[in-house]
Amino acid sequence: MSEALSSVTSMAPLPDLIRSAGLTRVTIIKNHGTDDEERVEVEAQLLNSKEAYFAIEDPLDEGDHVEMPDHRGGTTVKIAAKVMQHYMPVNMRGGFGGSNGMTEVRWGEAEPVRRAPVRRLDLQRLHPQVISAASALFADRQYDSAVTEAMKSVEVRVRDLIRLSISGAALMQEAFKPKEPRLDVAVETGRSGDDEREGYFYLFRGAMVGIRNPKAHELSRSDDPDEALEMLALASLLHRRLDIAEERLD
Repeated sequence: MSEALSSVTSMAPLPDLIRSAGLTRVTIIKNHGTDDEERVEVEAQLLNSKEAYFAIEDPLDEGDHVEMPDHRGGTTVKIAAKVMQHYMPVNMRGGFGGSNGMTEVRWGEAEPVRRAPVRRLDLQRLHPQVISAASALFADRQYDSAVTEAMKSVEVRVRDLIRLSISGAALMQEAFKPKEPRLDVAVETGRSGDDEREGYFYLFRGAMVGIRNPKAHELSRSDDPDEALEMLALASLLHRRLDIAEERLD
């Protein structure tokens, strides 16, 4: 979160008639609950539990969250469900404290912050065969080698399952050709299953052509651990589909 934006204060004028009814300091929260969350302190007239008035210059949009005092103590958060701007005619602004107008807000209830069950991609959450093949290399910051070994583990496993001595794209073609796959990795049935088999055929083949071969031939040098981890996650996904295929062979 930007430290500068988190402490912004905006005290744009509201019409005198609105101000005379009393103002409350509140905080507009944009991108609530994300890494890009921004907070702006402003003054608003809180009419009741359903609506409020803000200065028209305040950075408030539909969907923004607003933190405000709770009459029971502490603070509460509401969501701006509907935002309507009312501009003041130019010839009337002088008589209303120089205000350009006001923003009328109708409240909805703030949704609870949704948190994913897995907050971040972690090497230890990957398939055991990827951990076995790549974790030590990854820990030593040999990211290219870690990816190569993970993809090689996929290739070796496919070769062992179908008992052929070919490799690379030719191996994946033979193992996962959509019409007559030797290894069935689909979990759906019917047309959806056919589409799934075709999709995974391209994923397995693409992993060999686009990742495993360039890495093995040292055509790519990457020192980006995030990119390497994403490639390891792909290898993990392929291994999990091979788990399904292997069960069907037994």
